[in-house]
Amino acid sequence: MSGCEACDAKKLVRSPSGLRMVPEHRSARSPFGLDEPPWVPDKECPRCMQCDTKFDFITRKHHCRRCGKCFCDKCCSKKVPLPRMCFVDPVRQCAECALISQKESEFYDKQLKVLMNGATFFVTLGTSDKSELMVCRLSNNQRYLVLDGDSHYEIEIIQISTVQILTEGFTPGGGNTRAIGMVLQYKVPGSEELTQMKFTASEDFSCNKKLSTSWLAAMHKVSKGGKTYRRV
Repeated sequence: MSGCEACDAKKLVRSPSGLRMVPEHRSARSPFGLDEPPWVPDKECPRCMQCDTKFDFITRKHHCRRCGKCFCDKCCSKKVPLPRMCFVDPVRQCAECALISQKESEFYDKQLKVLMNGATFFVTLGTSDKSELMVCRLSNNQRYLVLDGDSHYEIEIIQISTVQILTEGFTPGGGNTRAIGMVLQYKVPGSEELTQMKFTASEDFSCNKKLSTSWLAAMHKVSKGGKTYRRV
């Protein structure tokens, strides 16, 4: 286990929104996570904030777990997984928030798992002309990019400023490109200067090439999502 994963213990907590499995230490929270929103007080929402239906004894009010706004059952009936808030079970969300959460599900179900499984690359630091074969993966707490070879690096995700995916195989008609590497820039804690690191996919084994391509595609998803996924 790397140093960045030394405090990964989690605890089960109950909030008004439902059961959540959260890190015991706030410093171990995922940069992709979201805080629970404050609920709009019942006395401030006499009507549904979507369809304007008046609440009464029959028409009850419900709070969306993602935005905290108040809705009638018709406008807030969907229960959708919300891993960004660490909910154990699917939770009630309004139609707009449910759509966003459903779009994010692929990122959590696929891309994050690919990144945490890791892939092998030749890594070049800065302007060096020497590269090192390293296994690169996202830490279990999703806070660090961990690189292991003869050397060892732990890069905090929130310190990464740019990610450029390198491709080859562009055709005149467009498409058919393949990710072959990436260049990222990040800040080392205590320094304002950017450090550059280049990743090049290994060509040794076809299975490694396929795994590396999938890993790079997942990193592209993270960088493209920007503030959609990263809590900055």
